Amino acid sequence: GGDEFVVVLQGLPLDTSQAAAVTEAVAQKVLQLLGQPHWLAGRSVHSTPSIGITLFQDCDVGVAQLLQRADMAMYQAKQRGRNTWCFFDAGMQAAAQARSALEADLRVALQQRQCLLHFQRIVDAQGRTLGVEALVRWQHPQRGMVSPAEFIAVAEQSGLIVALGQQVLELACAQLAQWAHHPVCAQWSVSVNVSARQFRHPDFVRQVTDTLQETGAKAHLLTLELTESLVMENPEHAAQML
Repeated sequence: GGDEFVVVLQGLPLDTSQAAAVTEAVAQKVLQLLGQPHWLAGRSVHSTPSIGITLFQDCDVGVAQLLQRADMAMYQAKQRGRNTWCFFDAGMQAAAQARSALEADLRVALQQRQCLLHFQRIVDAQGRTLGVEALVRWQHPQRGMVSPAEFIAVAEQSGLIVALGQQVLELACAQLAQWAHHPVCAQWSVSVNVSARQFRHPDFVRQVTDTLQETGAKAHLLTLELTESLVMENPEHAAQML
């Protein structure tokens, strides 16, 4: 139609929940882009799109019915106040709303620094502690302790993983600086996992060096853990960053 468009996404994950999460992320990008002001005839014009979503993997309905499902979901998005998206499937919609609520809470958590670190010991063959691995936990004011299995994926999809990773780095370095004053743990190292998005950030190296300087942590006691796939994805860039 004149003001209706269809977007078909290919190459989505086979898992339905993962496919829904990727589709949701694309819908959010479309909302953000179309929500930006456009200059027409010297005037600033805003649009508020409503997006209806339906998945059709292993679906035996025809194209017309698929379009009808997406259309029905779009009208549900309009009823919700426009400028939003809605899944045709009620279960997916509930899961998507839960993800959105979790993302909003995570943004607040990063602002209020609700995340904290737990430490898992790294020992030698004799059981002596050589250092620790920093594991992030989220102390939610209402929900209590939230498992990383719940919020790390949301942080990755929303881009909040960069801010979260920076906070983890700051907490880890601050702990290193504190332990430096205690003979038993003065030489313990702290290992921190680095996400792909965080590693690719153009300011990553500066953020690490600034954090070390601000906290007074000893650089040789900080270990940054990278996945093999992250390094091999772009070996030249990885080598330059390292």
